[in-house]
Amino acid sequence: MASNTKNVKLGVCQVFFDGVDLGFTQGGVEVTVTTETHKVNIDQFGNTTINEYIMGREVMAKVPMAETTLENLVTIMPGATLSAIGGTVATGSLTVATQPASGDTIVVNGATVTFRTALTGEGNEALIGSNAAGTATNLAAALNASTDPKIAQASYAAAAGVVTVTFGSQLAYGNGGKKGADGNAFTLATGTAGAKVTVSGATLAGGTDPTGQSVSVPTGVGNNLLDYAKELRIHPVGKPLTDKSEDFVIPLAATAGAMNFAYKLDTERVYNTEFTGYPDANGKLFSVGA
Repeated sequence: MASNTKNVKLGVCQVFFDGVDLGFTQGGVEVTVTTETHKVNIDQFGNTTINEYIMGREVMAKVPMAETTLENLVTIMPGATLSAIGGTVATGSLTVATQPASGDTIVVNGATVTFRTALTGEGNEALIGSNAAGTATNLAAALNASTDPKIAQASYAAAAGVVTVTFGSQLAYGNGGKKGADGNAFTLATGTAGAKVTVSGATLAGGTDPTGQSVSVPTGVGNNLLDYAKELRIHPVGKPLTDKSEDFVIPLAATAGAMNFAYKLDTERVYNTEFTGYPDANGKLFSVGA
């Protein structure tokens, strides 16, 4: 391949953890990949290495989070819980009235989701089940597993052909949802599925702001970080969100939790968060590109 000065790149990034945008950073995001090797020696050649074997590889990402919100605190502190005083959660629903055809679509918060008889791996797909209830169950599972930041802003639960949509990412809120009027802006649309999959309304409804919030952080002793591991995606801001050609992705990443607060006039409070990557079921530690 011929050299090209366009291949020399710089710039900041966005960081998504389980599809949720962690917001602004300060000081730059750093990724480190280290490889441990075993050097083979024999007596006859002294200390000269005659071969070398890879024994292991590690990947870490340091993310100095400048948006020190309570939601982000819950995200980076395994076992932490967010409690709200007053307020209500915005909710809505998607009802599978009749079986959609392969290729039919719905639109969840601006992201198109396609029904398939067999998944293609393109993302934002839901498998058509043996009946409407099965399709709803598959749809809820696909939406919960999606790393699309638009879809990941809510959680989804299926029962009797109806998918209940609750505002608030599963990562930070589980199925309890995030209280607040901002959830009322989350949109739902039938797409090409039409009357086969109906929506409760153009947006979620019923969300009202709480009067107060707090985060409780336990000691975390004995917590298995792999239980909290989710996809960490680092996306250059110079690329549209739909262009993942330069994304650095750790399929399973977790953080033990860290904070660095300086209550000073000229210093920002920062969550200096260090994510460690673990290999997935297929042995993949990280990937670069779409």
